[in-house]
Amino acid sequence: MKKLIFTLISVVLIIVSNAQHFVNYTNTNTVFGSAIDKHNNKWFATYGGAVKYDGANWTTYTTADSLINDNVNYVCADRSGNVWFGTMDGVSKFDGTHWKSYKTSDGLVSNTIWFVKADTLGNIWFGTDQGVSKYSGTTWTSYTTANGLVNNTVYGIAIDTLGNMWFATWGGVSEFNGSTWTTYTVFDGLATNDVYMVYVDKQNIKWFGTWGYGLSKFDGTNWTTYTTSDGLSCNHVFAMDVDNSGNKWLGTDTGVTKYDGINWTVYTTVDGLAANSTWTIAKDSTGLLWFGADGGISEYNGTTWTTHVPTNCILGNGVTSIAVDHQNLIWIGNTGDSGQRGVSKFDGTNWTRYTASSDKPEDKVYACDIDRLNNKWFGTAGRGVLKYDGTTWSNYSITAGLVDSVVNSIATDGQNNKWFGTNGGVSEYNNVSWTSYTTANGLINNVVHSVAVDSLGNIWFGTNGGVSKYNGSIWKNYTTTDGLAGNTVYNIYVDALDNIWFGTQSGVSEFNGTIWANYTTSNGLISNSVFAIYIDSVGNKWFGTDSGLTKYDNINWTSYTTENGLADNSITSIAADAQKNLWIGTRLSGLSKIAIRESTGITEQYLSLNNLLVYPNPATNVLTIESTMQRNNNVVSVYSTQGELMMQQTLQQGKNSI
Repeated sequence: MKKLIFTLISVVLIIVSNAQHFVNYTNTNTVFGSAIDKHNNKWFATYGGAVKYDGANWTTYTTADSLINDNVNYVCADRSGNVWFGTMDGVSKFDGTHWKSYKTSDGLVSNTIWFVKADTLGNIWFGTDQGVSKYSGTTWTSYTTANGLVNNTVYGIAIDTLGNMWFATWGGVSEFNGSTWTTYTVFDGLATNDVYMVYVDKQNIKWFGTWGYGLSKFDGTNWTTYTTSDGLSCNHVFAMDVDNSGNKWLGTDTGVTKYDGINWTVYTTVDGLAANSTWTIAKDSTGLLWFGADGGISEYNGTTWTTHVPTNCILGNGVTSIAVDHQNLIWIGNTGDSGQRGVSKFDGTNWTRYTASSDKPEDKVYACDIDRLNNKWFGTAGRGVLKYDGTTWSNYSITAGLVDSVVNSIATDGQNNKWFGTNGGVSEYNNVSWTSYTTANGLINNVVHSVAVDSLGNIWFGTNGGVSKYNGSIWKNYTTTDGLAGNTVYNIYVDALDNIWFGTQSGVSEFNGTIWANYTTSNGLISNSVFAIYIDSVGNKWFGTDSGLTKYDNINWTSYTTENGLADNSITSIAADAQKNLWIGTRLSGLSKIAIRESTGITEQYLSLNNLLVYPNPATNVLTIESTMQRNNNVVSVYSTQGELMMQQTLQQGKNSI
């Protein structure tokens, strides 16, 4: 009977072998879209998921909740109460209880969705990077330049009082009356053909926000353009709405502008805006205006500004590097828009963010490293190197001896010397003085992406022109001629046997000092562009690429993407903490965390059924069933494929083995 039970379980688990259990950490402060549903709930599209505010509580929905992708560009609420989310990888519909998602396989013209609009007939329109799609609830219809659309990159959609559709594109404006297309460009009076936004007011006047050329107005006959010379805060216009008094509100790259038909008034962070780059505006049922910006959400009641900015979260979704210190704290280098550049620290519960306004970091952070004394070192995009000893920040720049101000990588050797890979060569810091090395000294290329130290004290450099090894006196260079997979080397990792692993633009190379072995998509990599490598405590090789995460256990290759729960497919960095958690940094969507099971020698794989987690996968002699419910006495029954009851057991809260 035991054999039958394990045979059954093995079959079930193998079916879900890619069901990796990811926990994602994102920032929802950059808001690209907003909508008000029929219950006056406010919905916001962010690159950390979809956010709902009911007036009292904030709720974030991510891929863990069945959202198709966490990079949400726009949100729309239809008359039936459904909320639609346009993401970088398809569309999701949420009716308040159930989720349903759509992709090109269902009928979308593209999975990259920039805008969503519901018409009065119940159709949902999607602006994409490859045209427009209309969904009636049963049928999909797509329109491209082949049908009459002026350009396939569609950033905005509006409906006029006659029911005509208007599309803002990167090649002008298209009007569609259901059968005929009409095109408007600079030759007709439009300020520029780069149109980001379209809005139709109650007088049926069309307003077009452009990229760099201000705001164009079209009354059906005449065109008028407004720019900064008229009073607009900026000529990059992203959003528009009209308040109950008829004032036009415009979201721009440098603040919000109100236009009453005569006077222009500008509002910025000085007045109470969360951030100046304002991407979206929505008016709720009570007349309050909601502004989504690069740094959070602002609410305006006509007199007072109220800002909503989550603080107990990662600083920004652009993660370039990860390091774990001696206290098992996670340190993250962040890039992104203003206010999201700097350093994040995570203790497992609370986040601490270091930016120009709070502490020393004041630029994009490309690299993190922890030295032997637990000092934290950060490489920046133009400020040189930052050191943090837990109390004081120190800055080292070109004037101190650093060879270049853009620092891409950091490594610490056995003598606690720091090595910095920059855009202009390598710098060594022995805690007293600086020594720099360039191609003049033997370095193969001055653009250095990665640095690593082997057990013999050799320093390895990954560059734009191959690999250099330096033993303290002699330089040796390696390229594709020697066996390297590609000459652009993004990452270097030294394993326990002193084999050197290189992530390149053309796959992965393993070098044992004599023999090269290369791995590409033909072996099982999900992509040949490899930006991060990590080898875990049980010997699994993890490769972060521009298309997802690949694990190699020396026999099998397994890849994970956003469809498996990964925060984003573009991976920049990988590190592990003391609890054997693997931390994965992504380019656009924050962090993902997974657990590695030391005892089984494989990564923890989960089957989730009826609030139970079942692992490991595959099972051998012991299978663990863990309740995720906050109550006891769940009854677990295991049946054979013929329906015969093989085992039944009451499962108490916690872990139990069968």
